[in-house]
Amino acid sequence: MNQVNKRKGYFMIAILWFAYVTFAMNWVAGSSLTPQITMTFFRGPVDPVISQVVNYSITTARVFANILAAMILMKLGPKKAASLAIGFLMMALVAIYLPNYWAYTGARMVMGLGGSMVIVYMNPVVSRYITNSTQKLRINALNTVSYNVGAFIVSLLFTFLANQLTHDWKLTLSIFASLTLITFVAWLLMGENFDTKSSNTGQVIEYGYKDAIKDPFLWKYALGFSGFLTLYILSLVSLKPVFEQYTELSGSIINLLVSGAGIIGTFVGMKIGTKGTPRKPILLTSGTVMILSFTMTIVLGNLSPMSSYAFAFISGFAMFIQYPIYMNLAHELDGMSPQKLTVIFGLFWAIAYAAQTIITITWSTILGSAGYVPSMIFFVAASSLYLVFALVLPETKPKNLSVQSKKSA
Repeated sequence: MNQVNKRKGYFMIAILWFAYVTFAMNWVAGSSLTPQITMTFFRGPVDPVISQVVNYSITTARVFANILAAMILMKLGPKKAASLAIGFLMMALVAIYLPNYWAYTGARMVMGLGGSMVIVYMNPVVSRYITNSTQKLRINALNTVSYNVGAFIVSLLFTFLANQLTHDWKLTLSIFASLTLITFVAWLLMGENFDTKSSNTGQVIEYGYKDAIKDPFLWKYALGFSGFLTLYILSLVSLKPVFEQYTELSGSIINLLVSGAGIIGTFVGMKIGTKGTPRKPILLTSGTVMILSFTMTIVLGNLSPMSSYAFAFISGFAMFIQYPIYMNLAHELDGMSPQKLTVIFGLFWAIAYAAQTIITITWSTILGSAGYVPSMIFFVAASSLYLVFALVLPETKPKNLSVQSKKSA
């Protein structure tokens, strides 16, 4: 087993983290500018399904990217695979200057491929360079909040500089997309290859797609997360223009509150998780609060906007208490190697995003045909899948976590 350079590992984790932040910024900024973008390409209002097609394309691309991520990693090695992923992210810049909406959408799909690959590759890097369970949970918690950091920055800018940012959508997106170039250069300089089959103990673990497909944990884990993703992504991406059309709410403020509260909630979840607390009670309790609170955000949207904003904050806070803990479950299973984690998370994200994409298409179809209230009822019901599957997940709390936590405190 080759000697592990932990300092290099921390640099690699940080670069992938910033790359995913730029992905979130580009996705949320593009969604926030949907009215201006569709007006440019179509010269008038469009059907809700058309206006959301870029978001569908990104989530669909993520399904395929996640399935292919492990194969690309094993074929090219970690450094080249992540270079390719960040290179795909830079298609966000190309998309802006393409001649029509469908070419723009195709380039944004490639950006989605890159984003999916980046988040999958975070896991083998953490598995390779981090051995302490407490540190691993903390780093995975920071990885899970990377999207929220990007979303929060964009939401903050769109809340206070909306007129300036919407005046020229091409210029705005060009600025956000250019940030990815920095992470690409940094990765080329700092990234390195490593053996993905060996665990930190030196044990070689063979685990492929056939093994993962037969693993009941994967299906419970992924389908449960599809419910979480439905609430998470729609609240930060798709619901902004919907709230502004059908309610008294500002979609930018909702984004700001959910993403900002999520950053705070992540650190609370990190603190709870490193104390050796059983996982399932946290997931079920915070999941219930998350869904009920966002339901109240919807219900009070036209009755009491200030109360609605308060519940959005509570929902975002509860959402991210559990998120880092949930994403660390696979790391806490016995017999993990970088390759096994890549396969598990590749299929995990693929299944979760496939289910979430179907849910989102159904939601927007209901919105266009039946209206706001039926679509929101469906939205809450679909989000509740998270609780159904979290109930049947195994308890993964490491027995030695509280001891390690005390030593690393």
